[in-house]
Amino acid sequence: MVDWRALETQFKGKTRFVTGLAEKALKQYRASAEQLRAMAAGTGDYPDISFLAHSIKGTAGTLKAGVVFAQAAETDLAARAARPESRSMAGDLAELLEILMLELEERIRNQPA
Repeated sequence: MVDWRALETQFKGKTRFVTGLAEKALKQYRASAEQLRAMAAGTGDYPDISFLAHSIKGTAGTLKAGVVFAQAAETDLAARAARPESRSMAGDLAELLEILMLELEERIRNQPA
């Protein structure tokens, strides 16, 4: 999901810095995935979904996690338009975050030297 090579190139090979980005994103995404699941179940309003999806879009863009970025962008737009399907899209985004979190955890565990 994450284009680690592109990310490290962007940050001039600073692998520890890139892993630090992964750690920060992981902390944010843990809370975000839980919130998205609650929103998919009916909690919160469309602006809440939009705000959270927009935030995820930003960090996914920084991480070069294109699939998550795209889903977050679509969810954000749907919520801004108050489209009811934005709730199910929030659930789909939560599932993608779960997959991404596994990848981030692996990166952190296997920090390159």
